Amino acid sequence: MSIFEHDSVNIIYNTDYMELLESLLDKCVQLILTDPPYGIQYQNGYSSNKIPRLCGDTGIDYTNLANQCYRVLQDNSHAYFFTRFDQYPYHYACLTEAGFSVKSCLVIEKAHIGGIGDLYGSYANNSEWVIFCNKGRRLFNKTKLVKNIYPVGRYKGERNMEYKTRFNSCWFGGGYPKANNNSAWRVKHGFKHPTMKNTECLEWLIQISSNPNDIVVDPFMGSGSTAIAAVNTGRRYLGSEIEPAYYQLAQERLAEIKK
Repeated sequence: MSIFEHDSVNIIYNTDYMELLESLLDKCVQLILTDPPYGIQYQNGYSSNKIPRLCGDTGIDYTNLANQCYRVLQDNSHAYFFTRFDQYPYHYACLTEAGFSVKSCLVIEKAHIGGIGDLYGSYANNSEWVIFCNKGRRLFNKTKLVKNIYPVGRYKGERNMEYKTRFNSCWFGGGYPKANNNSAWRVKHGFKHPTMKNTECLEWLIQISSNPNDIVVDPFMGSGSTAIAAVNTGRRYLGSEIEPAYYQLAQERLAEIKK
């Protein structure tokens, strides 16, 4: 039975991402926002208290993921896929072959500088990459997220716009949210997930690319940040997380904001 045959939304399933996606009807969701495993076997090597490797981070069937995401997404809708510089070409190819139009790659500042890799012969990673896709074409929503510095129309006859309707592809500096939360914040709150995304950043993407009461799907829900961002912006959510510990963490975080 399809999940949508019994109207089950605002749920995270403790299951594999493909089991969730294959159970959804065609064109039944309005936004996809997800951070799939990159296949790099990430682990926080800088800490003596190491967090276990992410489940699935030895690699997933990205071609099938892209095809299923395209199938379940409504026409004229947006999708966001977090990626890495070294995985971008492969992810780009899979998404375009599935039918998506890749419009741009967002580069969003991290709350901390990456501490893995060659510490003395490589540049420190202080950004997240996000592939922004269209299925068809959807215009950006008018929001009140960022004010125009000079709210004056560029072209003759154009109305003055107080707030931005077109955003930069690089989100850096105090005017934009960070892509994630730093390790000190995670330790303070007792959150043991190595790649937690900042809910405020996800809220911005959700507000720009969907409408209230729309359904936001995240097949790799992790600590539940996408679900929390959906609730905070008046959207519905649907997701899956295969790792029981992270599934439980997501449930606890959602219960806290719903009090």
